[in-house]
Amino acid sequence: MATERGMGRKKEDEVPYAGKNYLLVIGIDAYQNWQALSNAVKDAREFAEVLTRQYQFAEDQVFALYNEEATEANIYQALRDMKRRLEPLDNLIVYYSGHGYYDNEFDEGYWVPVNAKPGDESQFISNANIVKRINALDTQHTLLIVDSCFSGSLVVRKRNAIPDERFKSRRILASGRHETVSDGREGENSPFSAGLLTFLRQNTAPKLDTTSLILYVKDYVFGKAQQHPVDGRIQNSADEGGEFVFHLRRDEATVWQEVCAANTVVEYRNYLAGFPDGVYQAVANRKINELEEDDIWKSTKINDNELAFEAYIRKYSPSGKYLAEARSRLEQLKLTRSERQKAQEEMAARENQREQQRATYDAHVKTAESLYQERKLEDAREAYRAALKLHLPGFVPNQEYLEEQINFCQTNLAFLRHYEHGKDALQSENYRLAIEYFQEALKINNNSKVEKLIAYCQDQLRQPQQKRGATKTQQQAYATPTPRRRGVGWWMLLGAVGVFVLLVIIAIIAEDTPTTTPNYSYDDPVQTDPAPEATQPVDVAAATPPPPAATTPSQMILGSWRLQAIAVVRDGYAYDATQEDPTLYALLGATYYFQNNGIVNVNTSVGASVHNYTINGYTFYLGALGYGIGEINQLDNYNLVLTLPFTNSFGTHQLQFSLSR
Repeated sequence: MATERGMGRKKEDEVPYAGKNYLLVIGIDAYQNWQALSNAVKDAREFAEVLTRQYQFAEDQVFALYNEEATEANIYQALRDMKRRLEPLDNLIVYYSGHGYYDNEFDEGYWVPVNAKPGDESQFISNANIVKRINALDTQHTLLIVDSCFSGSLVVRKRNAIPDERFKSRRILASGRHETVSDGREGENSPFSAGLLTFLRQNTAPKLDTTSLILYVKDYVFGKAQQHPVDGRIQNSADEGGEFVFHLRRDEATVWQEVCAANTVVEYRNYLAGFPDGVYQAVANRKINELEEDDIWKSTKINDNELAFEAYIRKYSPSGKYLAEARSRLEQLKLTRSERQKAQEEMAARENQREQQRATYDAHVKTAESLYQERKLEDAREAYRAALKLHLPGFVPNQEYLEEQINFCQTNLAFLRHYEHGKDALQSENYRLAIEYFQEALKINNNSKVEKLIAYCQDQLRQPQQKRGATKTQQQAYATPTPRRRGVGWWMLLGAVGVFVLLVIIAIIAEDTPTTTPNYSYDDPVQTDPAPEATQPVDVAAATPPPPAATTPSQMILGSWRLQAIAVVRDGYAYDATQEDPTLYALLGATYYFQNNGIVNVNTSVGASVHNYTINGYTFYLGALGYGIGEINQLDNYNLVLTLPFTNSFGTHQLQFSLSR
């Protein structure tokens, strides 16, 4: 019994047989062992939707396998179920969208099910098995549409089509030859699927033959992607040269009702394309303008920059729905930009002043270091003090080093004063006073040579007691007159020997004893032995390791970090920013040294800079041109991830910086 194939058609347009239209659609994105795809399931769903909504395909005659359902076993079972369900006058379209594989050694193409493993062809579905099962289906028309890599290997021969559905057909349309094919941008359609859907949606003819569809898809894909769709007939099949015909199932009024229910720009445009002289043309255009304004306004608010609001005002002035809000927000953005520019100018002025101060600071430090090396301690001390007055956070060497050097100068000067007074007392043979001065010097610097001088003075203080004892003994010897001459000669001999010995001792001590007045410089043989590390400039980054234990973001961020990666965040996904802007490679490897005074030193391969930063909880602000208030996404002792808004002439971008210790 014949079935009705449309609404309001003339008798001559009716199909002369009673077949049903079946659809088996397979789409796989979430592969278990292969690279995931973005649009395969979307393409398959939209293909099924357009056939059931616009053409004579009933929803209960559409069978689908998506993602985890599309295993090898389930695909084979679905084809087996179709064989049991189909009648000889029925029609079947099989649509596959997923990965394809080609074996060069055996010249064989395959479909890749969701659970297949790379290198294990036992789980692949070969072209030979596909053709074998398609040929086993008893139908009036079978159309195989394949959107996968190497799908053209299914096409074995072509023959001129007869656009007459009374003759059986077994046809194949593949998205490419023996080549890889595009999956399309994420969230869109593949180029092949886009061509199919565009033509099917815009068609207004009551009957659309497969040949016309194939010609359109080939031209469409050729202009969109570097791939070449192919078509042909299934070899050794029941094909009689006919072809499947898509029959519309709705009139203009029905289409318009569905378009109004969807209420989208795409649906209204499809209506206008399908019914260029339709009775609802004016209403459709008005709806498109309204919806486009809403979409543009949403996009404008998302971008939230001056260029976007100015573009909206130009486009929809003077009657736009959101003009008042747009003008108000534009003024706010201009005011914010003005304030930001003023702050940046003030910051630049401060930076310029800082650089000038730093240059003067560096000159004082250089002078002080030179004087210190020349042992001109008083002059070195004053130069260090002058540098200390100019010191600002981030200057190298740091404040602690300057204070330490000033202290060294002070200490050495005090040591030399005590040493000088002790030497003067020693030269005037005031040994007790010399010992006092030397002991004061020894309190400042534990110097072995000063200890020898103290020991020498103590020996000198003991000498008069020995001499007095010798005089008393000598007086007793004077009581015997006979040996007087021998006695005098003997003591003279002893005295001469004693003087010689004393001169030898003095000569030995003189090697360690200063004999000239000190000139307050390190030319004096008595050294103060300052700590070796104190005489060299200190590297701030090297001298300040990262804090081992911190509990707040403000504490944990202190120290040195190295930039590992830069990403741009869009719609919740992070993309490598260096792929879009290769100049950002110059920042990779840069070091950021955060100090607890709100200053961060930045060193890159192209130079160094100093910026202010502020942390409030996990909110982060960097005082650099173009950057706004961002947030800390991750922070521990080893990793730091920051997301900061950056505004330039192209709009505002969310940049994500990944750093490590």
